[in-house]
Amino acid sequence: MLYDVSSRYYTGSHCALAHFGHSRDGKPALPQIVYRLLCNAEGCPVAVEVFAGNTADPATLRVQIEKLTARFGLTRVVLVGDRGMLTEARIPSELKPAGLDWVSALREPALQRLAREGVLQLSLFDEQDLAEITAPAFPGERLMACRHPWLAEERARTREALICATEKLLVKVAAATQRPRRPLRGRAEIGLRVAGS
Repeated sequence: MLYDVSSRYYTGSHCALAHFGHSRDGKPALPQIVYRLLCNAEGCPVAVEVFAGNTADPATLRVQIEKLTARFGLTRVVLVGDRGMLTEARIPSELKPAGLDWVSALREPALQRLAREGVLQLSLFDEQDLAEITAPAFPGERLMACRHPWLAEERARTREALICATEKLLVKVAAATQRPRRPLRGRAEIGLRVAGS
């Protein structure tokens, strides 16, 4: 089952579910409703449900697990969701007890930990784009690591843009230390200017 949650802002005045929450469509000043969608492996919707606009994505998971087992009578389910939905906290507390399997993605800190521990080695991707690894931190789980060239390019562009923006700001701060009238002086003053830039 493919599972995702989204939201939509609300401009009316008579919806009991409309609340302020994390706005996905750039309208944080408006209340919203949250809805979730369950699809089969072919991507066909099998269930839709609406929640209050201030409902966090992971909070919808338990209801869906109950629906899959009770309403649909499914005994073998693989739930596919993003890392915001199928969190490291929800997996042992909700998915494993329900006997569900899952496919999701690890968050950056978990990936960094795997790299530090030597479990995830970048050399795995020298000859292929996909590798299966195991790690003591994730007992009984299959971890699939893949190289994502588009994401690598995007991160490199973002990193370069941040470096350029930082250099421009530092040039202004350096110029402020050299100006003839009231030059910027002292570590604390310079540090505050850099932090405020």
